[in-house]
Amino acid sequence: MKSLLSFALGCLIALSHAQEAEPAIPHSAIKTALQWMQNADPAKRAAAYRTFQLYGDSGQDLYRKTLNAAHSLHEDRIEQLMADERKNPFLELDQLAEKLKTERERIYKLIKTDYQKDPAKVRMLLDEVEDLAKINTKARKLAAKDSQEFDAAMMVIGTAMAEVEHELKRAKGEELEEGNLDALKTLGDCYEGGVYLKTKSNVTSLRKEIAELEDARAANDAAGWANGSQKDFTHHLNDFRSLFALTPLRMEEKLSDAAVGHSQDMATLGFFSHTSPVEGKSSPGDRARMAGFKHGWSGENIFMGSSSPVSAYNAWFASDGHRFIMFASGPNLIGIGPFGKHWTMMTGRK
Repeated sequence: MKSLLSFALGCLIALSHAQEAEPAIPHSAIKTALQWMQNADPAKRAAAYRTFQLYGDSGQDLYRKTLNAAHSLHEDRIEQLMADERKNPFLELDQLAEKLKTERERIYKLIKTDYQKDPAKVRMLLDEVEDLAKINTKARKLAAKDSQEFDAAMMVIGTAMAEVEHELKRAKGEELEEGNLDALKTLGDCYEGGVYLKTKSNVTSLRKEIAELEDARAANDAAGWANGSQKDFTHHLNDFRSLFALTPLRMEEKLSDAAVGHSQDMATLGFFSHTSPVEGKSSPGDRARMAGFKHGWSGENIFMGSSSPVSAYNAWFASDGHRFIMFASGPNLIGIGPFGKHWTMMTGRK
């Protein structure tokens, strides 16, 4: 930036020499004003703008040239700041976030594809999800970095650029909207500033996903009525749902009562079906209502063969219809019911 500052200053001094018929503005004043327009202190920037007002109409042409030079220097500072790996904590994130978005959309379509339980297709899908998890982990790690100093530095430049644009309008005699200096809009009007704002938007989204997942985990851990298997399954499923930015599911006691009851009925009565022979509990909706669930029921999965939460998840993942229910975008509640080697999972929405 120093070389660009020197070049801009040289051009301005040459312009000042050319204005022999007008009162000359001292070279030192031009140099100081141009430097102070880059300063983080708003008082110094304001003093720089006032410098040229002392010379009245005779200094306005040079003032406009100085403002344009300052604007170019601001853009140069943004480019340098964005490229500085010591100051920009999100240097890798802009491209990685785009890759994450693209892969999420592509793999979610695969998640929702019916493979007729083809083992080879299921293995392919597991590999795809594993690769997505690696991208997601790296992106979230970058998004979690402290960016206060970096953001503050960008806002200083954005504010200074907005001031320069405001002063340029004033110097050109254009109508001004006092007090309407939009630093974010000004940043968005230049290429590197636009990249910064897009990256910040991605950071905000990723941080929100992290917070929602942590909040759901804390809420589910705090469910005193739930056992370890219920919590472990829900945490496991939510971790994978979060790869696709799907709403983390929160355990619901009454819906879980319905799920546990169905698993117990299947184990004790010797049947394996979504249709129960127990009076009043024929359908999943019947069971949810009988348990006292007051919200909307949406889906049910059943599994038999292991007491392991991961085994239940893997079996449902390998079965297309069951996977569709686990990764549906609508639900925000889950009822999970392990009983011995029987499992029932129910989803709903509050």
